[in-house]
Amino acid sequence: MNEYTVRSTYTHAESAARRAADIAVILIFCALLVFVLFRFVLTPAVAESPAVNGFSEGEVLLVDRVSGFVIDYSVGDVVRAKIGGEYKLLRVAAKGGSTYLVRNGKAYLDGALIDESEYGGVWKRGADMETTVPEESLLLLPDDRAGVTSLEEQILQYDAVFGEVRFRVSPIKRAAFVY
Repeated sequence: MNEYTVRSTYTHAESAARRAADIAVILIFCALLVFVLFRFVLTPAVAESPAVNGFSEGEVLLVDRVSGFVIDYSVGDVVRAKIGGEYKLLRVAAKGGSTYLVRNGKAYLDGALIDESEYGGVWKRGADMETTVPEESLLLLPDDRAGVTSLEEQILQYDAVFGEVRFRVSPIKRAAFVY
């Protein structure tokens, strides 16, 4: 049986320098990956006077900026949208092509009564409003519906939606996925 001896052409110092360079490349790659992930995919956001139940002021959330391009938002999703120059947390109430109607404080989506009690969507008693959401738009409402005076003001184009809230990061004891 033949024996082979593996001999390095590098000195001990050259091998150590090579390993250090390999580690540096791996660390730079990991840092770049984390930067891309948190800059373009899951962007951190702080809830400032949130209009959605379940979130408190100062909580840190991760907003998914990519899935909106792959799958459409659903009614009930919590999104971060830019309204009047500031970002707010709002809930998707209707999508393009749908008719949203409020009669006597009850909400109807495309003629069917909807139960918004899961997230506390209570309209002012006697509220009467109706709108048809244009294509490529969303009707975004706060969970406290009593302050909404016009549905048309709550309709936004898709490009005003920053992304869907996916995870609560802080405070740690309340960390959780958002569904």
